[in-house]
Amino acid sequence: MNRQGLWPVLIILLINSLLAIGVLILAFSKERKNKSTLIMLSCFILIVPLIGPIYILLGLLINRLTRKGNVDMSDVSFSQEREKIILPPDQDKEMNYVPIHDAMVVSDNASLRRLLLDTMLTKAKDRISNIAIAMNSSDTEASHYAASITMDVLSELRATAQNMLESMQRLPEDVEMNLLTFDYLYEFISLGIMSKVEQEASIYTLDDVADNLFTYNLWYMTASHYLKITDLFISIRDYNMADKWSQRASQYRPNMLDTYKAKLHLYFEQRNYNAFFECLEELKNSEISVDKEIIDLFHLYYSLA
Repeated sequence: MNRQGLWPVLIILLINSLLAIGVLILAFSKERKNKSTLIMLSCFILIVPLIGPIYILLGLLINRLTRKGNVDMSDVSFSQEREKIILPPDQDKEMNYVPIHDAMVVSDNASLRRLLLDTMLTKAKDRISNIAIAMNSSDTEASHYAASITMDVLSELRATAQNMLESMQRLPEDVEMNLLTFDYLYEFISLGIMSKVEQEASIYTLDDVADNLFTYNLWYMTASHYLKITDLFISIRDYNMADKWSQRASQYRPNMLDTYKAKLHLYFEQRNYNAFFECLEELKNSEISVDKEIIDLFHLYYSLA
């Protein structure tokens, strides 16, 4: 009897049996839903030696390659070190708006437009907040779904932003449209879900919106507008642009808390500590009411003095 080819067959059967037993043992450490699936796989591997494991591995490989091809993860930026998004109600903002039905009845177009945009942004924030944890999940399927949802949100926000920019460009002197576009783009950027390249491009787009507001409706620009655009340029380390808006804030919105904040943030990032403490001393000697951030800086100032 020729037993020359028997040993390879026995080795294959032994490895196949050990693999089936391993999958069976793994099944008992999983939840009930996954346990039954793994038990079936174990039986399949045992009944169909060699071909069974190859078939399963090929299926997993094809599924993984297909999933990576369908989702462009470079279009999604979501840091794993990011804190959970906490969305407390903005009572001051919400109390200034009438219900949508009432706004339509009384033809309150400005309130209606702002209400609709705020509603869209709030829903986007809610969706991003809900999927933030899933994006960092070790479950690849859950991460895949979360990335797909984020891309859908991005697509919706991009389309609205583009429409608003076009409307503003058609009517550059429309102050309400200009303010709405600025606020919308700023909130969109603040979500932090764009890729680094798109995030930077959006900040320069917001700079164009701010320049339009500065040119046509200068006195509608508040110290908060100057602070927001300054902080965004600081975040991408474009200190020249940050300085431009900080200087404009000093010229057109002097003696305002947010104007001082813009300068303090820029001086600190540039490590210009002499100017930083001079600015802090000037603020201390003013009659401007300060918030917790500045109070903490005062404590630092006095501890170093």
